[in-house]
Amino acid sequence: MKRDPDIQRVFEIADDSLQGVLGYHLYVAAMQEDVDIEGIQKHLPDRSIPMTFSWVRFYSKQDLIRAFKSPFFELFQSRISLVAITNVFEVALRNFICHLDQKKHRQYLNGKKINGEALSYKKCIKWAHDKATKCDIGDKEAIKRLPKTFGMIDDARRLRNLIVHNHGLFNQIYEEDIIDIDGITKSMHPHYQEIFQENPERPVPVIITTRNLIDFYRAHVEVAHALHNYIQKRYFHFTRPYNYARQRKPIEWNEILWGGAKVKIQIQKQTQRT
Repeated sequence: MKRDPDIQRVFEIADDSLQGVLGYHLYVAAMQEDVDIEGIQKHLPDRSIPMTFSWVRFYSKQDLIRAFKSPFFELFQSRISLVAITNVFEVALRNFICHLDQKKHRQYLNGKKINGEALSYKKCIKWAHDKATKCDIGDKEAIKRLPKTFGMIDDARRLRNLIVHNHGLFNQIYEEDIIDIDGITKSMHPHYQEIFQENPERPVPVIITTRNLIDFYRAHVEVAHALHNYIQKRYFHFTRPYNYARQRKPIEWNEILWGGAKVKIQIQKQTQRT
C-alpha cells in the first residue's frame, strides 16, 4: 500500500505553507531588531501612498515609523501571520474533504453528508476533530494534546475573525462563536476576560506576540499531521505515519517558499534619456 498522492500533496502544501509563514515571521522580526531607521526613511515614498489607480493619500514618514516602533511592529506582524496560518489551514481542510469526496469516500458531519467547498470553517474544524481524534499512529503525545490543540485552532479562527471583520478589536461574538463540543478544550484570550468583559464599551485590541504565534503554529501543524495520518490509514490503508525524523528531512526553504520551482527575478534597469 502507498499513501494517496493527492491527500499527501494537500498535507505537504499546508505543512510547507505553515512553515513558510513562521520562517517569514521570524526573519522579518530579526530584521526589525537590527533596523536602520534613517535607511528606512530613504526608501519610503516621499509624501503619498497609492490608494487606487486614480488617487493617493498623503502621509508622514515619521508617523509611519513611530507607528511600527517596538513593540508595535511585532504585535501587528503577529496578527498578519496568524491570519495567514488560519487561511492556509482552512484551505487544507476543505481540500481534504473535496479530495475524499472525489475518491468516493463521502464525508459526514453529525450524520449529514457534507460538501467541503460549501462548509464553513467552523464546521470544517468539527469535521477534522471527528477524524483526527480517531488517529492511532504517529506522535502519541501530539494525539494526547488534540483537545488542547483543537481549542487553540478554534481560538485562532475566532481571533482571525476579529482581525479581519472587527478591526482587531474584541466583541461579544468572540465568545459566542466558540466551538462547544466534547473533546475540545475551550481556549480564550486572557485580555477578553480580564479587560474587555470589565468594560465592553472600551475598545480592546487583540494582542498576539511572537511566542503566542509560535504556539498557534505548533497546534496547526500537530493537528495537520494527525489528520493526514488518520486519512491515509482509514481510507487508503497506509499505516506508516508521516515522520520528518525518519526521513531525515531538513527544512528546504526553496521548496517551502516556492514549491521547488526555480525562481529567476530579472531586474531591468531602465535608463532615462534626457
